[in-house]
Amino acid sequence: MLYTLAHFLALSVDPKALVEMAKTSDTAGLVILQNGQRIADYTPSRRVHVQSVSKPLLSLAAGCLHTDGKLPSLDITLGEVIPKLKGDPKEKITLRQLMAHVSGVLHPRNEKGQNAESFKNLRDTRAFALAQPLEEPPGTKRRYNNTGMILTVAMIEAIAGEPLAQYLDRRLFQPMGIRSASLMKDRAGHAYGYMGLVINAEDLAKIGQLVLNDGMWDGRQLIAQSWMRESTRQAVFPQISPRQSLIWNFQGVTPEPPPFLIQHSGDGGNWLIIFPDLKLVAARVRDSKSEDPVNFPQFVYQQFQTP
Repeated sequence: MLYTLAHFLALSVDPKALVEMAKTSDTAGLVILQNGQRIADYTPSRRVHVQSVSKPLLSLAAGCLHTDGKLPSLDITLGEVIPKLKGDPKEKITLRQLMAHVSGVLHPRNEKGQNAESFKNLRDTRAFALAQPLEEPPGTKRRYNNTGMILTVAMIEAIAGEPLAQYLDRRLFQPMGIRSASLMKDRAGHAYGYMGLVINAEDLAKIGQLVLNDGMWDGRQLIAQSWMRESTRQAVFPQISPRQSLIWNFQGVTPEPPPFLIQHSGDGGNWLIIFPDLKLVAARVRDSKSEDPVNFPQFVYQQFQTP
């Protein structure tokens, strides 16, 4: 279902309803921003592992590399960046394909389509990912792919010349005043990328505001506007996955007007959502093992519906 500004002619929101939702759904932290101002929060300083909401950091890191002139093209290949893959069937996989989940590289799954147990217990995720075969030719099918995210980390670190955590801290977290964020690593010392971000709702909302601002923060263009628009609101492979951008997912017609919703979720009820038309950012972190009783994007949207 697509939405337009006609749905939002008489905006009103009750912060108490948002906070009550947080209290009754095992939410660990919640921050809602509109026009850059906080309109609701609940324990905003509590740090949580946000699971797959970690993934968009890879898109932002690549955007920083592009902005700094270190990443001229998304079509750079694994073989160009990681010489040991020369001659490997994966050598022609591009960064664009990795970040759109269409790389074709094998990702081990269980019968429910989730990470296989053997994958969860890897000591060295990078060595594992570099050794995986292709499931299908790159660019032919979308499969939500954590192996591909590990390879994305490898490419970003090789281009940046430093570990992902160090690069993000220097290039984004420090300029944005993000102090709660840290990245989990495997036992070999590699950032997972597909998961591993530990952060509070307050700082997660800042990342959403950066997206809403098209890469601008406090008067400084941290990431090029062109990158932000391509990475959050344009289908990278529209015939394969019409709502998949560069890791981010979106809903609505693009590139103009802006999409109704830009988002990424993580297991357990972790969410970062951006409603561009409403100038709205909602960050929710949740570390409960109980089933999430709330459709978070829908709930937030309903608070802004015309009565």
